[in-house]
Amino acid sequence: MTRARAIWFERPGVAVLRDEPLPDPGPREALVRTLACGVSAGTERLVLTGRVPPDIRAVMALPTQRGSFDLPTSYGYAAVGVVEAIGAGTSPDLLGRTVFALHPHHDRFISNEQALRCLPGGIPAPRATLAANLETALNAVWDAEIALGERVVVVGLGVVGQLVARLAMRAGGRVVCVDPDERRASLARDLGCAAAFPSIDAAIVAEADVLIEASGSPEALAALVASAGHEARILVVSWYGEHGVTLPLGGRFHPNRVTIRSSQVGAIPPARRARFTFERRFSVVNELLHDEHLDRLVGPLVPFTDAPRLYASLAAGDAWNPPHRVLDPSR
Repeated sequence: MTRARAIWFERPGVAVLRDEPLPDPGPREALVRTLACGVSAGTERLVLTGRVPPDIRAVMALPTQRGSFDLPTSYGYAAVGVVEAIGAGTSPDLLGRTVFALHPHHDRFISNEQALRCLPGGIPAPRATLAANLETALNAVWDAEIALGERVVVVGLGVVGQLVARLAMRAGGRVVCVDPDERRASLARDLGCAAAFPSIDAAIVAEADVLIEASGSPEALAALVASAGHEARILVVSWYGEHGVTLPLGGRFHPNRVTIRSSQVGAIPPARRARFTFERRFSVVNELLHDEHLDRLVGPLVPFTDAPRLYASLAAGDAWNPPHRVLDPSR
């Protein structure tokens, strides 16, 4: 029987490696050897620290998740690997293909055939782990309905914020970014952002057509609401977990007819729903993965054996630069 190494969030703030047996693939299943696992810092920090609110757990849970949000649990959703074996009834074309899967951080795993998404050839595995984040960013740009020439402010330059900014530029927006970390701000400028500032400038916010909050800071959202201009659209990409959010809905909010809406990757935006399936959306992601500039977002590969240290830094709230960390299951 094959063995697999799996990362588990053992208790709040503590991750461990477990060695587990792995069965042979059954009917319409495949054995995947993982090449790289992307760490989604914002979501995984909430899971790792045991702060997933009970009323949102059903939405957060994945069919492949092990354990529970009360911890311990094995969680994650950005695995890139190669299919090494298939079970009865599985398409033979899948054998040897590089695939993406919403699966926890394991160095090998069994997956239902339908849960595997084939990736284009020639894409480096670390870059391909951005697929899930790209889906989130693509949904955000669709939700924001950015038009050619619109002024866009993106607050928060973690990996999702960086991707939102880059896609907003490709959609025709003139993008300004905000992040207190100069290294992240510099990276955004290198990726084409018109300007990047360490804090929210009320005058710049007032001129913007679209304001996108991707920092995870309730205070940042409040600042955008307080300074948004007439008919401005505020899009909330951040998920605040258990944090309450107090917003200044007096002042100019009503006379300026400001719109606030959320963006979440679990549904296709209404304006695209008649034409786009999840499969078609992922085909767009496959095209976006050819952008070599995305490699700038990926940090040095972290061996699986160093996962406990990496997650300790995540629990402590350390900023990662570059913002996307990738685990190397071969080490």
